[in-house]
Amino acid sequence: MSTHTTTDASTLEYGPTAVVARTALVGVLAGLAFGVLIQFQLGRMTVIGAMYTLGEPSLTVGWIAHVFHAALFGAFFGVVVDTGVLREHATRLAPAIGLGAAFAAALWVVNIGLVWPLWLNAVSFGTDIPLPNLAVMPLVGHLVWGILLGAGTAIALSR
Repeated sequence: MSTHTTTDASTLEYGPTAVVARTALVGVLAGLAFGVLIQFQLGRMTVIGAMYTLGEPSLTVGWIAHVFHAALFGAFFGVVVDTGVLREHATRLAPAIGLGAAFAAALWVVNIGLVWPLWLNAVSFGTDIPLPNLAVMPLVGHLVWGILLGAGTAIALSR
């Protein structure tokens, strides 16, 4: 006698692995939009590359690193919002956009405000970058990414 086990589709659809995979993908898509801003509006994509080439500007390495970061932080966002009351908010558009924007602003403070100046000054890229580096245009870019991340997460997790 064979046994057949059925799995509730919603369990797989909303399991932790699916949440992380979906938010990582949304992070990449939002990251591509953010990357266009970084390259064409800010002219800084090669700076991201310089972080990984020990000071040598590289557009290719910049894009690879940026998309990797977008996926990684998108997945981390999924882990964060897949807990408690945040889960409910992450599936509704307006609250999810707010969560995405808040998450992106926090990333800006940590990454652009603290990590970038320390890292880029360590690899002797350009002039001394102030610590903290609270430049406004990178904040705008991060907020665009976060708003797209939040909106995409609401769509991805509500289906």
